[in-house]
This record gives sequence, structure tokens and C-alpha cells, in this order.
Amino acid sequence: MDSTDNHAAERGATMISVVRILLTLTVLQLLQGCNTAPQPRQDQALHPLILVVNSNRSVPRYHIAETAFSEELASEQIMSVNLEGDEQPTETLQDILNHQKFAAIYCIGAKALGSIDYLAPAVPVIYSSVLSWRQFQHKPDYYGVTSEVAPSAQLAWFKHFFPETKNIGVLYSTDNSALIEEASQHANALSITLVAEKVLHQTPSKDQITNLLNRVDALWILPDPVVLNTERDTVHLFEIAHQQRKAVFSYNSFFMTLGATLSINADLATTGRQAALIVQSVKERGTARKAIQFPAGSSISLNLKKVSDNGLSLNAEALNSVSELLEQ
Repeated sequence: MDSTDNHAAERGATMISVVRILLTLTVLQLLQGCNTAPQPRQDQALHPLILVVNSNRSVPRYHIAETAFSEELASEQIMSVNLEGDEQPTETLQDILNHQKFAAIYCIGAKALGSIDYLAPAVPVIYSSVLSWRQFQHKPDYYGVTSEVAPSAQLAWFKHFFPETKNIGVLYSTDNSALIEEASQHANALSITLVAEKVLHQTPSKDQITNLLNRVDALWILPDPVVLNTERDTVHLFEIAHQQRKAVFSYNSFFMTLGATLSINADLATTGRQAALIVQSVKERGTARKAIQFPAGSSISLNLKKVSDNGLSLNAEALNSVSELLEQ
């Protein structure tokens, strides 16, 4: 064999060796890929996902709460779901929970919370803008911001605006029994008599409403799902109060459209930020200082025409505290 043939043989042997090495490396890489789970990105490990479930993002109060929540947790990874128009929300959410793990879930509105509660996820649940929040207040790993300002603060504002108002009526169901007991103590300290009527049926009767209004100077509306069972029942309640020329004090500016005289409203952006702080606390400490928190901020709506129509004596100095002033 001449030198040319020798060189060709050597090159061939070298190429075979290179191919064998490349094949070996490729097989090792494939085996390693099969036996090793994908590693999470560093930012995912540091900031596990938070799920926001919004009952209906087109509703302004829900949208404001979510925006404030997301801004407060700008450094976190947040996945948001809008259940607006979703007729099978539990299936939608179940698919999401099956494919992704979350550090916490923030529910905005009753539809969101009810759907998540049905699925019973094994992660902390934080909620806001839920009328029936009391039924969730003792559930483990559930934390909420109430839909109304603390009753003691509402009563103090009522007294500040209308110092001559002595008797305030309130309709309530069993769910609010503890609240009424506590509110009565605060009312007494303000020289207010709280005349409370318990509703034993699905909704208060006309006679019960009328009899209560005959004994009080104003009616206080609570977020009670029995008393405010339907929109029709709520409108009927206001109609009777207007006929009796009795002021209605409420906890949400929505009721101003029905003719409420005064409303002490939870600040929606503050509510979202509070929910975000609860999420941070749960992530860092495994729990929050309080399972239920009242909104830390508030705004006040006042209808001057209703003040006049109902013959109330208004403290003029209180007008400086009003956020929304109506005159019709």
C-alpha cells in the first residue's frame, strides 16, 4: 500500500472516531433530557405565580380593585382571568389549576370566589367585593377585605353629618347578628339608639319595613343578602322609605341612584392594595395578621336634596369631608 492509501485510511479512521464521539454525546444529551425535569426560570422561582380571578372586569369597581392590586405587586408574576360571560367558570379555572401552580389566588366578586371555593384549591385564597363574605370568614387559608367600611366608622360618620339623629333603624338576618351586637355598643357610645329588626323570612315584608320606619329617624342599609335579596326587593325597600320621608344611610355609592341620603363607601383602590398586602404577608409568613379586614380608606356621598326632603339637620362643617355631592 502506497503512502496515499495510508493517508486515506488514516483520515477514514479519524472520521469514524469523530462520528462515534458525536453520536455518544448526542445520546447522552437525549438521556439527560429524558431523566431531568425542566428547570424553572430564575424569576419564576423567586416570584411564583399569583392568580387573579375577576368576576367581571367590565364592572368598574372590580376593574379598579384589580388594577390597584396589580400595581401594588408590580414585581410579582400575575396571571389574570376574567369570568365575564363565562357560563362554566369552574371548568375554566380547573383547567388553569391543573396546568399551573400558584402561590395565592385573589378573587374579586362573588362569582370568582364561589367558583374557586367550589374547586377547593390547596393554596391561600384572598377575596374582596363579596357581599356574603361572612360565610367564608372562618374557612382556613381564606382572607378577605370586606365590601363595606367598619360599622363603627359608618355610625361615627352618620353622627358627624346629622348630630340630631337619635334613632337609626336597621334590618338584618342571622348572618349579621354578631355585627348588630357590636354596632349597638358603638351606637350607644355615640348617643344613638340602634333599632334592629331581624328578618326571619327570605326578604322583609312591607309591614315589617313600615313598622320599623315609624320608630326611627333614618334607615341604615347593611350588606345583607337576605334583606337585599334581589334588586326588586332593594328598590321596594327604598320606595317605602321615600314614602315615609325617612333618610337612608348606605355603605355603597350605588345606592345613591336609588335615593340614599348618605353613603360611606369603601375606597376601591385601597381595597385592591390591601388585598395585595395580604398576599405578600401570606407568601412571606404563611398567614395574615387578620383573616378579615375592613377597608382602610373611604369616600363619602351626600344628596343635599334628600337631606332637605327628609327634614334632616345637617352639620355644615361635615361638607368638607364629602367626595361626591348630589343636589337632585
